[in-house]
Amino acid sequence: MKRFVLLPFACFAATAGAHDKVDDPANPLVGTWTIERFVDTPEGGVPVYPFGERPRGLFIFTADGHVSINLMREMRAAAADADPDPDVCTPDWYCSYFGTYTYDPSGPTWTTRVTGANIANYLGSEQTRRFAIDGDTLIISETYQSGGSTVQAERVLRRVAR
Repeated sequence: MKRFVLLPFACFAATAGAHDKVDDPANPLVGTWTIERFVDTPEGGVPVYPFGERPRGLFIFTADGHVSINLMREMRAAAADADPDPDVCTPDWYCSYFGTYTYDPSGPTWTTRVTGANIANYLGSEQTRRFAIDGDTLIISETYQSGGSTVQAERVLRRVAR
């Protein structure tokens, strides 16, 4: 089974007092975003696309502070190694987590307090992501360590609704 990290640059940070910023109309995260690119590139290595080169997924941020993140491989790639039972869950090609979030414009970052996930280590944790927004493009780009190597992670999303 392949192992990968959904959004590997987790920082466990307290965000006391930031919840009121979610309802702020200046919160650029509010809306629905589709994933366009999800790639991890080890230093000196070739890019790895854990969800294929055309991933599917939605990141949904509500104005009242809820978030839902869902990612999967494109169906042609997923179907090739899926269990023949159409009702079976295949966690190595679908990842999801949800909870509440706070937005901190000083980073800018958002922190998700995870209440549900099919990623065991995320349950009950806080996941912080640093991001940039250019128009309707959300870019998450950071590095993390894996097996003694530095990996560059890039997630590119496109806004589809506010």
